[in-house]
Amino acid sequence: MVSCEVNLWVLSRLTKVLSKAQNFSISAGSFSEDNMILLNGAAVTATGSLSLIPELTRGNPAQATGLGYFHKPVQLLDKKTGTTGSFNVWFKSNQVPEAYYVENATYALGDGMTLCFSSRSGYSGLLAKYLGFFSLGVSDPGLKLFAIEYDTRPNTEFKDPDYDHVGIDLQNPTSVVFANTSVNIWRTGKGSAVNFYSWIDYNGESKVLEVRIATENTRPLTPALNHSVDLYNIIDEDMWMGFSAGTGDSYSYYYIDEWDFTSWGLPKRTTGSSASIGLIVGCAVAGVVVLASALLGLGLFLYIRRRRKSPEDKSCKELQSLVGMPDYYTYKQLSMATNAFNEASKLGQGGFGCVYQGILPSKALAVAVKVMSADSKQGEKEFLAEVSIITQLRHRNIVQLVGWSREKGRFLLVYELVAKGSLDKALFHPQSPEAVLTWKQRVKIISGLASALDYLHEGWMQQVIHRDVKSSNVMLDNEFTAKLGDFGLARLVDHSRNATTTLVAGTHGYIAPETTVTGKYTNKTDVYGFGAVALEVVTGRKACDFSEKEDDVNLVDMVWRRLGSGQLISVVDRRLEGKFEIDEIEMVVCLGLLCSHPDPKSRPSMRHVVQVLAGDAPVPPVPGTMPSATFSPSSHTITIQDLQDETVASVGVFKQPTGSSSYNDSMFRSFVFSVTEVF
Repeated sequence: MVSCEVNLWVLSRLTKVLSKAQNFSISAGSFSEDNMILLNGAAVTATGSLSLIPELTRGNPAQATGLGYFHKPVQLLDKKTGTTGSFNVWFKSNQVPEAYYVENATYALGDGMTLCFSSRSGYSGLLAKYLGFFSLGVSDPGLKLFAIEYDTRPNTEFKDPDYDHVGIDLQNPTSVVFANTSVNIWRTGKGSAVNFYSWIDYNGESKVLEVRIATENTRPLTPALNHSVDLYNIIDEDMWMGFSAGTGDSYSYYYIDEWDFTSWGLPKRTTGSSASIGLIVGCAVAGVVVLASALLGLGLFLYIRRRRKSPEDKSCKELQSLVGMPDYYTYKQLSMATNAFNEASKLGQGGFGCVYQGILPSKALAVAVKVMSADSKQGEKEFLAEVSIITQLRHRNIVQLVGWSREKGRFLLVYELVAKGSLDKALFHPQSPEAVLTWKQRVKIISGLASALDYLHEGWMQQVIHRDVKSSNVMLDNEFTAKLGDFGLARLVDHSRNATTTLVAGTHGYIAPETTVTGKYTNKTDVYGFGAVALEVVTGRKACDFSEKEDDVNLVDMVWRRLGSGQLISVVDRRLEGKFEIDEIEMVVCLGLLCSHPDPKSRPSMRHVVQVLAGDAPVPPVPGTMPSATFSPSSHTITIQDLQDETVASVGVFKQPTGSSSYNDSMFRSFVFSVTEVF
């Protein structure tokens, strides 16, 4: 009975969130001819990239163009309700300049490329300055065109500036607004591939379109473009989305390697018409006799089925019906994928169960299958929370959930297999001296984790508090891109609410001191966990290590003490052998300490952390000695409303000693934890 109530509570909370809007997501780690409409010179390469310009041989210059649409349209409007949806796009691209008929090879670029939206799937534009998407004039009055251009060749007839720029184009190549790319990201030598990343965000409520661009996969805090535009009368309900490029005598190859698209804020579509309703009514009348004759047998069948059907079946069906849910697999299918959960397939084991490597035969996809143990403290509620939350998230630095299963009390989650495994293994147990993480890789990992948390806290339609940020929950792919996983303890919170959740959970060394006092989690407790991971990455040692001498058990204590004595460099992982940038070391250590500040109000937001890591803001000053944390007695209270909001059976709270008006951080150090270890 309790399990059923928990199921219904979680589903009601989730449905409340998702019923407001229809969510749609595309996450394409690679392209294929099956999922793209390829026009003109566009093609898919052997490595799964979208090539927009034909790869001609040197010495054979030709003006060229290419355009590739996703094979299905995306809904951006709802005419019935007059609603404009919100969406965001992320993509990774690279351009390879080639020189033809130009003296300075450094500036031998093509005309540019676009992220484009068209109301016609077969439409394509002209080459060169038209960027493969626009034409001399639009002869079709019903054709709607919208694009973000990445322009590297000025054209005065389109009122282009005399520099490389990004622009917003509506119906024609004359940008309604444009901005300098700030850095000459495309200005390299002939034949040198130049990677760049872009983020496009449109808010259907505020009608604001933002465009960001960078040479690293770290989302800039400040957009290159911020423009108010109501797309409602500019685009159609359904638009074909893709990429285009055009070149003239100066030639460049353009490739799109990866991309993500997410939309939300539109009501769910309903199907049907008066004709179909009439047909249904007619069929119903015609079938009355048959229905009456079978009524007794049908009633008996439903009675038996109802008796046998469990609440688990009902909640499973409800979950599967939600928009954006991943594939459902039976226990038998996942057993076959992992060779009957063979010990040789086991990747790891934690408090919530085991993780096995496997192959899904239906997709030939390598996956990691998380099997909850029968005695795990992650029960029905946590399982449903993990499924429902991570399904809705789309970010390069968050592990992708590709499937799930719940059958006869057995809970399983199917994730993309991240090649390099978890950060803690790579950091603390490298397979060889050559496998020790380099400083460049470590900075990339920290930046990726910061970007993921910034997205959870401020980048999605609801704030997500992860509640278990630690190195074993950070996965690494082949390029050492960090991917945050394990959302079993995560909670959704409206941005408009005071974001707190209850129930002490987590792992020693990553838990913020105020949590054990107040029993509450906020975005600042996630920041504390990030600080612990950042210090681990710099030092190469665990956040809490009882094998160290007593004064150095807690990593943050040790680092702050070394900072105060002017020995900061002594904390750096010796395995780096001095191969690092001192200013970057100081930046990450200072950020780690600030994020680990005992006072949550003194911790930076993850957005500020991302800004500092990207070089867009200076590192804030750090106290020379570790401050003491003080909490007012009022902050200890957990209200009935808190319990109702979170529906928890018990809350672990450290009570303040009688007569004490403050809580000192030293008490936290001696406190005996009773926490949930999670995998």
